[in-house]
This record gives sequence, structure tokens and C-alpha cells, in this order.
Amino acid sequence: MSGFIRLVRTLHSWFGFIFSLFFIATSITGIILVFRKDIPKEIKDIAFTIHTYEWGILKYWAIIVGLVLIGLSVTGIILFVDIQLKKGGKK
Repeated sequence: MSGFIRLVRTLHSWFGFIFSLFFIATSITGIILVFRKDIPKEIKDIAFTIHTYEWGILKYWAIIVGLVLIGLSVTGIILFVDIQLKKGGKK
């Protein structure tokens, strides 16, 4: 395994692990908000606040979480392409 791919795999694993709770919270609140017409206003308000990180300085944290999600997507694509290229070379 090349040094670059090893670094990408390590970064992908650690960032995915560290930020997984934030991705799970954003996913769950996003699912709740899909049904916002059918849920009580109090629950909708809480879900919206969590989903958008509307707690003061946490809105800037949302930028970090978004950038990490983009980074995980890019590193995931790199790892996928690397695996596909290795499979193609073995045939």
C-alpha cells in the first residue's frame, strides 16, 4: 500500500470515527424534519435547532462538520478508486 493511500485511509477512518456522532445526530434530526407537519411544534423546534447547530457559536461548528463530510466523501472516493484499480490489475 502506498504511503499516500495509507494516509488517506488513516484520515478517513479517524475523521469518520470522531465525527460519526455529529453525522448520526444530523441524520436523525433531518429524518424527523421530513415529517415536520406531523410532529408537535416543540419537537420540531428542538430537531431544527440540533439539525442546524443553531446554538450560538455551534453554527461555526456546522461548517467544520460540513467540511469533514466533504473530506470523508473525497477520501472515500479515492479509496474506492484505488481498490477498483487494484482489482483491475489482478485480472
